[in-house]
Amino acid sequence: MILTIIQFGQIKHIKKNTLIIEEKQKNENIFFLLQGIAYNYCLFENDSKRILNIENQEHFLNEDAIYQEYASSNIKVLKNSTILVIPISIIKELIHDNFLFSQKIQSSLASKYIENQNLLKFNSYQNSQARLTIYLCYLAHKLGIPYQDDIEIPFDFSVVFLSQLIGAKRETTSRILNQLIDQDFIYYHQKHLVIKNLNLFNRLKSIAFS
Repeated sequence: MILTIIQFGQIKHIKKNTLIIEEKQKNENIFFLLQGIAYNYCLFENDSKRILNIENQEHFLNEDAIYQEYASSNIKVLKNSTILVIPISIIKELIHDNFLFSQKIQSSLASKYIENQNLLKFNSYQNSQARLTIYLCYLAHKLGIPYQDDIEIPFDFSVVFLSQLIGAKRETTSRILNQLIDQDFIYYHQKHLVIKNLNLFNRLKSIAFS
């Protein structure tokens, strides 16, 4: 994938917390994350932020822009990142001329659609602890790396970010994190969350992400 597109784009180094594109902004480019972490989110009338999904390196961030004139969400990087910026017109030419590339784009769109549907399902959980538990499994599934016999989420997600992820108040999220620590589901290692209860993690993963 990278070898196919890198010759057609411009590499940009983006600083942490930079907004790449704003919701309803006219789509002109497709963004491919070469290195780092980025996330899509929407803002509501009361200025609350709802995070839609998180992407790690070697993923497209807005491939739906091929079919939409305006951005469907905001995209921001969580850490210093490297992004390949490719004009939509070139992506459309590649889709037309390269069957394998076209398949990968369609597969990426389908995977993101399924992921978004899962996240919408998680949002319907009325219990905030259940929502945070499943979202931590989501982060471990997307970003996790082995640590001893557990799974580390290799980023220091703030309580504010996690509260935006589950749509709860910061105080509520902080209290739930402490409860999950007391229940031996998670612990902290050098400011990173680590999933300790792998039996529950694997059970939830098989239900939610398979």
